Amino acid sequence: TNIKKITVLLMVLGVFTFYAFAGIEWTTSIITTGKGKAANKEIDAHNYAQGGNVKQTFERVTRDDMFYFNNGYWLYKGDEDTIYIVNDKKRNYMTISMDGLLQMTGMVGQMVKIEILNPSIDTEVLPDETLLGFPCTHLKITTDYTMKMKILLIKKTLTIHEVKEVWGAQVPGLKEINAKFLKKDIKTGIPDLDELIRKQMEQQKAIGFPLKMITRTTQMDKKGNPGAENTYTMTVTKISPKDFPDSFFEIPTDYKKEEGPWDATKKIF
Repeated sequence: TNIKKITVLLMVLGVFTFYAFAGIEWTTSIITTGKGKAANKEIDAHNYAQGGNVKQTFERVTRDDMFYFNNGYWLYKGDEDTIYIVNDKKRNYMTISMDGLLQMTGMVGQMVKIEILNPSIDTEVLPDETLLGFPCTHLKITTDYTMKMKILLIKKTLTIHEVKEVWGAQVPGLKEINAKFLKKDIKTGIPDLDELIRKQMEQQKAIGFPLKMITRTTQMDKKGNPGAENTYTMTVTKISPKDFPDSFFEIPTDYKKEEGPWDATKKIF
């Protein structure tokens, strides 16, 4: 659905806004769970960053999709402000600029009319914890709101309850490059949703590098009937400094460039 596409795009943007800093590598485990087989997914990734470049290699994906797949990786090149989506199995790649990715969420926003009613955000500072040897600030952010959606001729009203816990640390090297990415505005093209996202991000802007995140989202319809329940868990399992040669962040010269689905989307609009 269009809502799921927006959610995936925001997750992708999150990779580059929170995980970008120089000369370091880390591994992550990402687990999403919910009702139905399609809602369950596991991703193990190896991540690298240096000199404005960020590379995320997918070591295990239990269910492939357009953004996350086995035998592939994402590469963000800072000097170009461009994301490369590389498929090693097919020996090809697609590109999209960071601004283009933001514009794509705006295009999706033109198809989905969303109104956010009665939003409330409560942030609780929990006791500090130590993860992977780093002292972490631990926050719990609770968000409640009513979402009225209109997709073409379909109307739907949902009550959303979201509880996010974040453990963030001031990892050496984070401030050197991370600020460039934090200046990027994450926009869906849906004003009410953009404002809610802005307020949520404001709550955790000073937390540093998230070593762990758990987000539990519950939906109910306007009659109070329970709908989807999803949990997203991201855990950094290992992190260490490392220097990389410039060639590490280059696409193999024999890989073929392919047109991405967002290129077709641009032609529609």
